[in-house]
Amino acid sequence: MKFVNRNEFNQADHQITPETCLDERKQSNMPPIILDLREEAEYQEKHLVGSYSMPASVLKDNLLRIPPYARIILYGGRNDEETTDSVKMMVENKFSNVAFVTGGVDSILESLSASEDEVILANVPKENWGEKIESTLDNKVRPALAADGGGLEVVKIEEDKVYINYQGACNGCASAATGTLNFIRNALSTSLNHDIDVIMA
Repeated sequence: MKFVNRNEFNQADHQITPETCLDERKQSNMPPIILDLREEAEYQEKHLVGSYSMPASVLKDNLLRIPPYARIILYGGRNDEETTDSVKMMVENKFSNVAFVTGGVDSILESLSASEDEVILANVPKENWGEKIESTLDNKVRPALAADGGGLEVVKIEEDKVYINYQGACNGCASAATGTLNFIRNALSTSLNHDIDVIMA
């Protein structure tokens, strides 16, 4: 991860490969904010799970919604020129840690499909979904909750909906229905490359 001089813009300083993007996305501590610069209709058709729709045409108007010192990763379509322009604009507006994925969304999804390290839940037999979800919770979620004296149990799984009950300190916590729930949803969705809804039972 590199920080650059805001007074100079060198495209090469901000380029990352699809593989690097996927690796950074797995970080449990401070994962990057990934923005899809294509139009909303294109985003709905296909996108990297865990990314946010932020069309390049409205990015500048929404900069105040983005933490300026967070790690930001941008991707667009196959034409990198518009994406590069967006990166340059963000750097000029004092965003110090911005990168873009060369080749856009197609290169990311191609890399995802080819990776032996990625689980794509849609490709797993549905009778094994529960095992994959529990494994992800054990590795990515339960240790973080346990560090604060909490935990969770899975009540049931229906397709891509996971119903949970909190345990310990998480039960009744003020952030249980907001920040913690979003953390669990994001951990499952990005680890399994499938949009999963987490619901308090």
